Amino acid sequence: MDNNEVKKAYDILADEKFSIDSTVEKIENKKESETEELELASTIYSFLTSYKKTPSSQDKENVRAQLRSSIQQDKRKKTLARWTVAASFLIVMFSVWQVQRTVDTSDFDILVETMQLSQPDTATQLILQDGRQVLIAEEESKILYDEKGENITIDSTQKITQSLENKKPVFNTLVVPYGKRTQITLADGSRVWLNSGSKLVYPATNTGNKREVYIDGEAIFNVAHIDNKPFYVNTKDFKIKVLGTVFNVNAYEDDNNSGTVLAEGKIEISSNNNTLFNNEKRTILPGTRIVYNNNTERFEESQVNVKNYLSWRDGYLILEKEPLETILKKISRYYNVDIELQNAAIGKETFSGNLNLRNTAEEVLNIIAETTQIKLNRENNKLIINLN
Repeated sequence: MDNNEVKKAYDILADEKFSIDSTVEKIENKKESETEELELASTIYSFLTSYKKTPSSQDKENVRAQLRSSIQQDKRKKTLARWTVAASFLIVMFSVWQVQRTVDTSDFDILVETMQLSQPDTATQLILQDGRQVLIAEEESKILYDEKGENITIDSTQKITQSLENKKPVFNTLVVPYGKRTQITLADGSRVWLNSGSKLVYPATNTGNKREVYIDGEAIFNVAHIDNKPFYVNTKDFKIKVLGTVFNVNAYEDDNNSGTVLAEGKIEISSNNNTLFNNEKRTILPGTRIVYNNNTERFEESQVNVKNYLSWRDGYLILEKEPLETILKKISRYYNVDIELQNAAIGKETFSGNLNLRNTAEEVLNIIAETTQIKLNRENNKLIINLN
């Protein structure tokens, strides 16, 4: 492929109506007369077809560095001209790929990106596909879908019906405010326990070739196995693929890091921040905790006691050398109380033990105060933590 042919490919790509697949097919039909340009096109195409997010400035700089290195290995003048065209070719492909990505975005992705997930102050909120909002006042509630997803039972007393005539996947939304918890059984038989301050977007029906949910907050999943219909859990930082398993996901929007702990089965986790040079994907086994570090944009893996991460479902917390600031955030969410830590250094102190969440927030904090150097005071509706 000579420079004129590369320029022709460049011109074709500049027309955003022309698809990446057909363009690369035209390039590949030139056989291998010039392997460098073909390898470059193949590399770019492989990247674009697997990439899930808009390339970062660091990605582009890394590509430029590789191009510069290749230039220095051959005759400078001739190679410089060739790779300059190739670099322009790459930039245009980035632009065309962005247009292509918009076309390929699934209905589920659009739903998650565009839906305004309001969080009520006092009641759990179930949002149906027709826009109806069902309020649930109980502190702890149970929601049960039938196999068709049309009939919904709330706490064995309230019956809700929704019409699902469309064969396309239909999604409902569950918003659990601070101070509330909800257990939901989906149409496929999977069970999800949602902790305080969590939001879940999920399929109302059991149609399609996959099951896909989105979680903001904390939840425990017990996924029903269905052959050839994998279950996906999406969060702000990563995506989990499962076939049938039990695991905890902690992915609050206002937390720096998010993660998952596997209790049973096997899951595959991949970062949402996939780039040309960082396409991390891991398969983890029971007893493993994996955390996505937003600073390094990498997963960090460790072996843990799984019970510590599932215990809130049963009404208590098991803590092992947990920083006080982390404990206070959990208690604040669980009870929907305002807790102020007046001395930042206290937050680094650690605590181990079991906390009964059937007690009040003040009772729980007083148990911690008995074994640490803190004291608890109440001012109006706020709990104040300070040095003893």
